[in-house]
Formats: sequence, C-alpha cells, structure tokens
Amino acid sequence: MRLAKFIAVVFLCVSAAVTFAWFAFPETSSGVLLRLNNARAGLSEKSITTPISDVAYLEGGSGQKVVLIHGIFSRKEHWVDFARRLTDDYQVIVIDLPGFGDNGLLPDSEYALQKQSENLSAVFDALELSDVHVGANSMGASIIAQIAVEQPDRIASLAFIGSPLGVTSPTLSDMERAIAEGKTPLLVRSQEEFEGRNSWLSPNGISVPQPILTTWMHAELAQVEKNARIWAVVHDENPVPDLLELAPKLNMPTQILWCTEDRIFHVNGAAVLARKLSSAKLDVLDNCGHVPMVDAPEETAMRYLNFLTSLRTSIKPTD
Repeated sequence: MRLAKFIAVVFLCVSAAVTFAWFAFPETSSGVLLRLNNARAGLSEKSITTPISDVAYLEGGSGQKVVLIHGIFSRKEHWVDFARRLTDDYQVIVIDLPGFGDNGLLPDSEYALQKQSENLSAVFDALELSDVHVGANSMGASIIAQIAVEQPDRIASLAFIGSPLGVTSPTLSDMERAIAEGKTPLLVRSQEEFEGRNSWLSPNGISVPQPILTTWMHAELAQVEKNARIWAVVHDENPVPDLLELAPKLNMPTQILWCTEDRIFHVNGAAVLARKLSSAKLDVLDNCGHVPMVDAPEETAMRYLNFLTSLRTSIKPTD
C-alpha cells in the first residue's frame, strides 16, 4: 500500500510539473510539441541558404516531390497534419515563405507579390526543385501561380488548397465586406483579435495546443506595425496580374479545393476560377473554412491524393 501511495504521489507531482511547464513556459512546450508532431508526420526541420535569406522548411517521405506553400501571416506548421497523409507516397517539402514563419523579417518592399515570387523562385533554385507538384493556400497560391506561368517546367501540377488570393467572386465574402468598412480581420493587434481571427479562418475554430497558439500569438503581436506594412504592400502595391488573369496561362493539371464556409473569399469564386483554367478539377468541401489543411486535414489530403493519383493513371505507358 505504501508503494502504491508513493507511486500515486510521484505521478501527481510529475503531472503538476508538466501542467506548470505547459502554461508557464509556452515557448519551450511549443517547441517540444511541434517537434513531436513533425516527427509523427515523418518530417524533419531543415534550413537552406538563399540570396534573400536563410529559409526554414520541413521535409520527409520519398518519391515524387510535393511542395506545400502557406499564405499571409501563416507558417509551414499549418500543413503538418495534412502532410502526414502524403509522406508514405511522396517526398514532401513544406516551406516557410521568405519573411514569414521561422525566417527573419525582410525589408517591406520584399513583400510585394512579384518580389515574393522571385524570392520563392530562389528557394526552388536552392532546393533544385523542378517538375514538382505544388499545393498552395491563399497568398501562396498567387505567388506560385506567377512562377508557374513564367517557369512552367518547374510545376508538374498545381493545387489551390483553400481559396487563393486574386479571384473576384460574384458574391462578396465576409472579409471583403469588412475591408470595405475599413476593417482588416486577418491583421491582428491584440490577444483578443488574435483569438477572434480563428472564427474568420475556420467555422470550427483552430484546433492547436494552447502553448503553440500562445507562442505564435506573442511572435505576431511583437511585430504589429511590420505586419500592417506587409498587408499594405501585398494588397495595395500589387502590379502583378491577379490570379484570374494568370489562370488561362496555367496549362498544367490544376485542382481547386475550396470550402463552402470560407469567409475570406466566397466559394462562388471557385467556379469562376475553374472556367478560366484549361485543365481544372474542382472540389468543394463542406464544414471547413479558409485553411482546409488545418480544418479538415484528413479529408483535404484524401482529395489531394486522389487528384495526384489521377495524374499518374492518366499517363499512358509508351511502347
């Protein structure tokens, strides 16, 4: 009985210590949790030097290469649960865009979409990427589309996973109406706004452990003014063609994966984009928002894997 009581006391002490560390040291807890989640997905943390900066990325799996690219104020870790379903069949590379995530901040001018396209192209050069499948979300979709038009040999297929920046819908989205009223829901300036942004991105809320969310929040709130300038450069200083102008020049197989509850860009834009593309597969998902790889990683990955499988089966063997 004494041994049982001793074990119970030790267990309670350890549990209390873990709970204390969970909340008292969120950055340490966050780092441990992220590394464990990456490892569970078969992904390793890596970095590569490019002319613009060192760039952090995750890599794992083997086979044909799949590159995943996030949107504004996002980061590579948002793809990990989605990527977990891919690493058995593909070599997956998940990039922090230059100037975002774990990368250092860049001068404001480097966030213009054309400059971001050039910087991402430099990352592709450094990683020696060509003839790769690319899945991209939001702003990342607009950036990779520019590369796909200018350097089509680099992109074997393109998937817009979540609504892309640069598509005008016949129906205004909630965010577009908010912007017309002078609000910017994705640009947060306080803890309350950071927590409230989840309802804009996901109808179900973002399911991420609290230490990770706290760490990401502190990082974002530490650069509020910088983020405001990044937002302005991306949205107000944009001389490049929008995605609907680029779409007819995208001749590679393309998937559009758009959620009905997306509040950032209305789902009616999906059909508009599909009509502009020469080869498009349109998947509309329910019960997810602007970031389906976070909202519904299993369902989203399954749809994407089906798309990739269809490309392999459509290639006829030569005699």
